[in-house]
Amino acid sequence: MNVLFLSTKSPYPLINGHSLRTYHTLRDAARRHDVTLVTFIQQPEHELKPEHIEHLKSFCKEVHTFPIPVDQSRAKLAFSLGLNLLSDLPFVATKYDSPAMRAKIREIIGNNKIDLVHVDLLPLSVYLNEFAKLPKILVNHNVESVRLQRWAESDPSPLKRAFLRLQWRRLCRFEKEMVNRFDRCIAVSELDRDVLVNMGVTIPISVVPNGTNTEFFKPMGRPPIENSVLWLGHMDVHTNRDAVLYFWREICPLIRQRKPDATIIFVGTAPPREIADAAAGDPRVRVTGFVDDIRTYVDEARVVVVPIRIGSGTRLKILDAMGMGKAIVSTSVGCEGLAVEHGRNILVADTPESFAEGVMSVLADNNLREALELNARDCAFTYDWSKLCEEQERTYQAALKMSGV
Repeated sequence: MNVLFLSTKSPYPLINGHSLRTYHTLRDAARRHDVTLVTFIQQPEHELKPEHIEHLKSFCKEVHTFPIPVDQSRAKLAFSLGLNLLSDLPFVATKYDSPAMRAKIREIIGNNKIDLVHVDLLPLSVYLNEFAKLPKILVNHNVESVRLQRWAESDPSPLKRAFLRLQWRRLCRFEKEMVNRFDRCIAVSELDRDVLVNMGVTIPISVVPNGTNTEFFKPMGRPPIENSVLWLGHMDVHTNRDAVLYFWREICPLIRQRKPDATIIFVGTAPPREIADAAAGDPRVRVTGFVDDIRTYVDEARVVVVPIRIGSGTRLKILDAMGMGKAIVSTSVGCEGLAVEHGRNILVADTPESFAEGVMSVLADNNLREALELNARDCAFTYDWSKLCEEQERTYQAALKMSGV
């Protein structure tokens, strides 16, 4: 069948959890169907490289790209946020509303027999009127309102908290209304599904967990960097920025007290200034910037940390690290929605003291670390994309039947 696949971000290159999930679900859909991809570009310096667009075209019928309609520069973004105060809609509903993309969606539907529309993330539901009569599914990488609520509760600025609470109230209404206008919905965990149901979502909800490629992410056998602690993720996203600052300010000093020679490695772009400055003058702190392939860094690390405090959904960085057989220390929010077990295949800690203790335990206890590594690799096999995408296909077929196609 012909599938129109809408995405808020180009799924290639594989530079973060968002692109990883979108890429694997898109690729599976294209293996079974003729897929036309219409996507926004958020990092043009990476996403618009000719070889990356050509890679997508190698398995998609067509690929159409568009810039984010809201200028991402600090001044223009602040102006757009200010204008949004005059609207009843949450900012995410206006951020992705592009006349050019809307026209392209109309053109594709008008010139082709589209059998199903796959909408990757809630903000793109602003285009629902263009395909209201077609079978359609919405894929949620997280529950947007939960992510915003946690941000509003944790931000240190009173003014920003007030703005975020306003956005959260708008988003709660928007999320419930728009999700219910689809034929079916996909959540990444049973927990997210329960949240959506409790919110008032009445359409059928399938669960397609985030996954990993266990053939790609597997132990490589490189010599480890002794006492190395690894963070994975771009640090310009507010959930990740909060996490690295929490780790740097509250957890790292506790690790340093007991392990002064520990090497802290941040794999990702846009580090906070205080971390970048430390890396410039201290060989025990490293910031890689953008990397095409994280596997070397993960393979050499003794422990991977996921100090996430806000957000929703599930973390692909955990699954990829598990695939490579790594010991992981995470907050409960960081591993939320994953079938993991504290002390068996991961260590879970929600205070700076317990988190630092978890890291120290992995660095000091070879038996504990090796057990965590072995069990993490076993856990990763249950999340292999090749198995998980079967449920996405069943959801496609169910949406077709519901629409009488």
